[in-house]
Amino acid sequence: MAVLYGLLCLGALTTLYPFFSMVSTGMKGPTDQNDGKLIPAFWTDRAALEEKYLTEKYAGDLSMMQSYSIGAEADEATLAEYEKLLVALPPDQWVAAFRNPPNNVTGRLQLRYQGWLREKFDGDIAALNQSYSELNQAFQTVVPPNELLFRPDWKPKRGQKWDDWLEFKATLPAEFRIPVRLERVFQEWLRSKFEGRLSDVPVRIRGDATAFEQIEFPGFHEEIEGLFFEFAEKGAPDVLVEPFHDNVANLGVYTSYPIRAFDLSVLHKNETETKREMSTRNYRYVIDYVALNGRALWNTVIFCFLAVAIQLTVNPLAAYALARFPMKATAKVLVFLLATMAFPAEVAMIPNFLLLKNLGLLNTFAALVLPTAANGYMIFLLKGFFESLPREVFESGQIDGASEWRMLFRLALPLSKPVMGYMGLLAFMGAYGAFLYAFLVAQDRDVWTLMVFIYQLQQIAPKSVMMAAVTLAAVPTILVFLFAQRVIMRGIVLPGER
Repeated sequence: MAVLYGLLCLGALTTLYPFFSMVSTGMKGPTDQNDGKLIPAFWTDRAALEEKYLTEKYAGDLSMMQSYSIGAEADEATLAEYEKLLVALPPDQWVAAFRNPPNNVTGRLQLRYQGWLREKFDGDIAALNQSYSELNQAFQTVVPPNELLFRPDWKPKRGQKWDDWLEFKATLPAEFRIPVRLERVFQEWLRSKFEGRLSDVPVRIRGDATAFEQIEFPGFHEEIEGLFFEFAEKGAPDVLVEPFHDNVANLGVYTSYPIRAFDLSVLHKNETETKREMSTRNYRYVIDYVALNGRALWNTVIFCFLAVAIQLTVNPLAAYALARFPMKATAKVLVFLLATMAFPAEVAMIPNFLLLKNLGLLNTFAALVLPTAANGYMIFLLKGFFESLPREVFESGQIDGASEWRMLFRLALPLSKPVMGYMGLLAFMGAYGAFLYAFLVAQDRDVWTLMVFIYQLQQIAPKSVMMAAVTLAAVPTILVFLFAQRVIMRGIVLPGER
């Protein structure tokens, strides 16, 4: 017996693994969402945490990460001086870190920027749209302006949004600041000039480098005088060349920054907070996404309530009539009802759509609820349960003068709580998880349910965000079962299925 219980417990645990895997993946990002680990690696592995942190800081730009990997060793005094330097840099000599990577939908910078705007405009998105001449639906849809300071010919789009962006940039701590290094600009200029062919770069410049990111700025030399002055005139941003305007040959005089040491130092000082932020970011984004489409939440609540209420009204009435007033054709009626289970729901979608269109019910809750009001399986199930109830109960009710309606509501339904709870759960799960049919008959965005919006999110979000969305979407179903489990567990063994 102990072995049997052990096997049952083991089987129960295996059913929890997919859910915990889903929760875990929702805590990851594009870089580690496919590692298959139940516990995120950055929770326990410092090297994995450092890699994830640097990837997020440089927005997944591997070339930039490699170029900015200089200065891995530095003492506290040097790091303090470098932090002061970052804070003192003018806004046109550094770019904001932690932008959204190309394959993600959110990042630390965007969340911070949106929070700053919400406070600046007192939560009034209309005021922001009027000021920026934009059509944002909410603060969650506002994105930071682009900064291409590494390009010599790039100019920002002046206006109120850019002025506010500069004001916001001034509030960012040193952790969010990436200096525009002359060496990085030079590397990208060489890559463009020589069309990515490292072997064509003069040896005097290339040295022992095996990638453009490893090339160091050579400074002025007669052998490369032409390339040097071409870069100074056409390849370098004015903000970096201007201090050397009187003597461009001194352009190579610059300080080697302890960038990698500073990045890791900040991470290690805020390791716990960084892990927490990384683990909850996707879930916070999904909650914001649901709040942004708040109508979907209410639509889903109304749809589920109506679906459960109608199915717990129509099906018991039909089952009670078949059980209490049998006809010659009762068996044929049951066969007809059960025959509806032989066809997938998708088969009836087009006929239902055409019928609802002819009735003018598309894009209404009636279109969502009415086609599922009667269910052959539920009627069959309830009929068997009603027939299993002692006939003496109904005979005593008749002797006392009770009508059929009174016996239904005072005798049959109270005794049917387990099966009614089971049916209610099925109705809720069917309505809550409906996507394809809900999208087909209610194509108006104002009538979309939560599952339709989650599907739309799938078009833009990576796997980790989708796992967070699915995890949060599963919570209502779990809560409904927990609240109704006492009633449902009594109805696991049903008379109609013995």
